[in-house]
Amino acid sequence: MTAPVPLHKHLLVGTARAPLPAGLLEAELAGAAGTALDAPGIAPERRLLLAAGAADLWARAGYLPPPAPAAPPSPSAPERQPACPLPAESILRRLLQDGHPPSLQAEWLDLLAGKPARLPERFLPDVLALATRQPGLRPRVHPVLGMRGQWLAALEPAWAWAARRQDDAEVQQAWHDGTLEQRVAALERWRHVDAAAARAALESTWPGEPPENRAALLPCLGTGLETADETFLEAALDDRRKPVRQAAQRLLAGLPGSKLSQRMVTRATPLLYAEKRILRGTRLVVTPPAERDAAMIRDGVGDGKYPGLGEKAGWLVDILAAIAPSHWSAVLNLSPDECIALSAATDYQEALLLGWTGALQLHLAHAPAPELLAWLEAWTRIWLKADGTVRYQNASAFVGAYAALPAPAVHAMLLQLVEASRAPWEEADAALAGLLHQLADATPAPWPADLSHAIARRLLGALPVLSARQWELRSALPALAAVLDPAAVLEAAHQWPGLADDPHGWQAPVDQFFHLVRFRHEMILSFQEPA
Repeated sequence: MTAPVPLHKHLLVGTARAPLPAGLLEAELAGAAGTALDAPGIAPERRLLLAAGAADLWARAGYLPPPAPAAPPSPSAPERQPACPLPAESILRRLLQDGHPPSLQAEWLDLLAGKPARLPERFLPDVLALATRQPGLRPRVHPVLGMRGQWLAALEPAWAWAARRQDDAEVQQAWHDGTLEQRVAALERWRHVDAAAARAALESTWPGEPPENRAALLPCLGTGLETADETFLEAALDDRRKPVRQAAQRLLAGLPGSKLSQRMVTRATPLLYAEKRILRGTRLVVTPPAERDAAMIRDGVGDGKYPGLGEKAGWLVDILAAIAPSHWSAVLNLSPDECIALSAATDYQEALLLGWTGALQLHLAHAPAPELLAWLEAWTRIWLKADGTVRYQNASAFVGAYAALPAPAVHAMLLQLVEASRAPWEEADAALAGLLHQLADATPAPWPADLSHAIARRLLGALPVLSARQWELRSALPALAAVLDPAAVLEAAHQWPGLADDPHGWQAPVDQFFHLVRFRHEMILSFQEPA
């Protein structure tokens, strides 16, 4: 039997030697026990045993004594940002309910930051909980939390990611004493401020870091990646854990002029060359690696998984993916269009396209040089004309290459593609609609007005004549409604006669398209009103 210390002492001593106090039980338990212990004429012995029995039953039921009262937190600092406009606050309430695409929540936060204003206090717990579940929203939540939001986040451990930004001393303390998530965040911030010092800190703890820590911390060097990081990353290629080696391989492959890139170029040179034939033109000669030695394994050759490709063709993909595609147009003396077109006449077209596309995604993320953009433009022209199998096989890395670019560059390239297409679109333009669909899911809203107007004019004009089998165009409607500039779409719709005849069942998806466009239009306008 367990009981509070005073009860235990009275049971040992006995009621004859120590009178019972008035409050035998804690207030919460005494209230639950009612008046049974204080009935008139009850003997002290009976009162003590009843109290001990009640305490024992309470403990068996899971009762824990209340903790000592904690000191109340200090009040929040005064707000510095203006309040959210009331119409926008009403939109947020609707967005936090089910039924709206997650991208709209991100767009609402971007609009609030652009106002600039802070989140409404009554929605702080909901937004903090949402961004805890969806880490992709966190960079958008930080700028609009306000002082109250930072104060509230500090009271809940799960919301620690949103607490006040740390100064340099606090960053270093989090690096030395924090959880793994806190240390990753601290190292990322440190790399922004002083990349060399952050790398030195990681090097100093590296030998004692558990494997899972090394795999989580090493990718942080991608922030502010510089030549001085190469020696440390080269050493990480010998790590016993594959995720650590793969992180080092990706970073080194994206570092211009790295030794890993040079080794890959040396390996690739005899595997791919252009043969100039006088009568039959130029052809690409492709020879996959005959074997894989320990040095190739160390550099990640063979780590990729490519269903449908043979083992050696997969090695070729891994080698090409580490070399900027502009290297091949320079070495082979061929334009990007020629390189990609000539790949179709080889037995290794799929391997070549996968390797070049993966390399584009990797290198565009580090430096969108003009020669790389020329490769992306050439690949796009051929990708749009290719059959569905080629587009499907390369879709992920191809869209990733676009998403790696700054938004203005993506929008400018897309506008060129759309303006060069027919107006209205026809069934042959389904591949372009599919590309726009995938990029709508990978890039932030809203897209520029001129691009949005051009897309809407072509898309709406095509709907009355397109068959129900145009699934790429049909499935693109919700994604485009979430990113196109609403005002530009509604302007294009003024000149659109609508669907007088609807033999192919487009009315329902078109209604949903305009419902989302109008909702976003209302959301954007709600931020134009005063708080």
